[in-house]
Order: sequence, then structure tokens, then C-alpha cells
Amino acid sequence: MKKIALILIALAFISQIQCQISQVTEDVEQVTISDLKTYNQWRSNNRRVFLNEEEETYRQLIFFENLNQIKTHQNNTEATYTVSLNQFSDYSDEEFKERILNKHIQKSIPDIQEEQEPKGNLRKATNYPTSVDWRNTGALGPVQNQGQCGSCASFGTAGVLESFYFIKYNQQVKFSEQQLLDCAAQAGFDAHGCNGTWQQEYFKYAIKHGIVSGNSYPYVGYQTRCRDITNLPKFFPQSFKFIDRKVSEMKSAISQGPVSVTIDASNWRNYYGGIFNGCSKYPELNHAVIAVGYDAQGNYIIRNSWGAHWGEKGYIRVSANNDCGILRSAIQVLS
Repeated sequence: MKKIALILIALAFISQIQCQISQVTEDVEQVTISDLKTYNQWRSNNRRVFLNEEEETYRQLIFFENLNQIKTHQNNTEATYTVSLNQFSDYSDEEFKERILNKHIQKSIPDIQEEQEPKGNLRKATNYPTSVDWRNTGALGPVQNQGQCGSCASFGTAGVLESFYFIKYNQQVKFSEQQLLDCAAQAGFDAHGCNGTWQQEYFKYAIKHGIVSGNSYPYVGYQTRCRDITNLPKFFPQSFKFIDRKVSEMKSAISQGPVSVTIDASNWRNYYGGIFNGCSKYPELNHAVIAVGYDAQGNYIIRNSWGAHWGEKGYIRVSANNDCGILRSAIQVLS
């Protein structure tokens, strides 16, 4: 019976792939020899392995569709940012949102902003600098890669705590994203592993239970059973706050240290460089990142968790006039 069930599942999967192939084929223009060479090189670089010929064909068609979109954008002389092939180039828009972005952000924004009582002395930066960039100051470690797990909130939390620790104690640390991913839900917080959560759930967890080092609890890219961390050294942040939804307040906070933000990354997939202004006018918050600076024009410098080969060595610059909802849910660690 088990074998029959497995065969039926496999047949259903193949049927689904064949249906998807027919849908995608209608949108793909004529493929050239150059396109095929580009695909073969990309596949080799990204080490793609497929279950069967149907899946391989489906992925090829999606790749060529995305390649056409990239070519169209590259021919746009008025574009303020560039795009390129990367690890997501054989993902459909739906797959990208399902696999990479935060699927659990469903609450209304006012409901999620549970203000924490500040326990530290926060310097109010009324005269913040014209521009700020925390890169190359020691406050940021190497860019991380969340893989195919929607764990961006754990990276947005751990990374900000690392920066806070450096600024306060002048010591570089690496905190564990995997601990947050595994343990927050078990401890009773509204977290859902690779299906995501709001980053304040991880901040609240760290305040209560502490966060251990990444070396003692390394990242594996999927949710596992929470390990015993009783005897491991921990850092206990004391409090955090949501930043008022004003540009001046955001700049003030960033001038004091990197800030955890939730934004709309629906259209970030192919970003390569420049000032990104491709977000919807009605952003859907679906990805946690870290704001690490802003330039003289007010454009934000964002640290992502898709690896150093994506974007500008793992970073993206977001337009001040099309900010992907950056002001709607931003968190600053206070003490």
C-alpha cells in the first residue's frame, strides 16, 4: 500500500509539473543559442540538480522567462538600479514568496507593535548626520545566507543584537539565528520556524531566555528541536522599542546603530545594484532585514540575508521616495 501511495504522489507531482510547464511556455519568447549557453553556465554555477526531466524543463522555462525580464530591465535607460541572474533565477514569483519571504506576517501593523518599556538611557539624536554607514566599522559581521528557509526574522534579530553588542562593548560576536528559529516557539512565543514571524517575537525571546553564540548553536537552514542551552554563555538584551513612523526618527535611530526593519521584498529577487525603487505603492511587509545606514539623499542602506553574492555584496540601497514600507515596523534595541 505504501508503494502504491508513493507512486500516486509521484504521478500527481509529475502531472502538476506538466501543467505548470504548459502555463509557463505561453509566456516564454523564442529561446536563442545564447540563452541556452547562459542557462547552462548559470546551472553549473548554481549546481542545480532536478528530480526528473519534467522538473528540469519547468525550471528552464521559468529561467528563460526571468531572463527575458532581466533583459527588458537592462534596456531601460531610465532605471535607477540594475538586475542580474542569481540563485533565484529559476524561481517563479510565487515560489520566491513561498520559499524565501516571511509567510507568517498576517497581522495588522498596529496589532504587532507591542511597546517595550525602555530600561536604558537612549540618546536622542536631534542633530543626526547627513549620512550614516555602519559597514566597515566593525559593527557588522559577514553577510549571512538564510538559504531556502523563511528565517529572515532570526537574522534580522541576531544581526542587530551583534551590532548593539559591538557598539556597547567594542567586541565582535556572532549570535545564533538557529537558536531563535528552534526555541522561540517552544518557549511560547508566536514564532513558526521557516514559516517566519515578526522579529519582535525573537527580541522578546532573547530578553527572557538570552541568546547564545553562533559557534555553540550553528545555523543549519531548517527548524530542528530546541537544544539544551542551560550551560551555554548567553547575552540578555534588556529592552527594545518600535521607532516612530517618521523619516527623522528612523535616521535618528540608525545614527545610533543598525535597526531591524520589516519591508516588502517581493520585487527584490533580481536586484544587482543601484538605488532600488521598484516596490509597490502599497507595500506588503514580508521580509525582515537590517537598516545599516542612509546616504545624503536619504536612500537607505539595507543588509540582507541572501548571501554576499546577491545585490551589492549582500546589501541593497532602497530609494527614499519608494522605501518598500521601511517605516512601518522598525525596531531599535535600547539596552
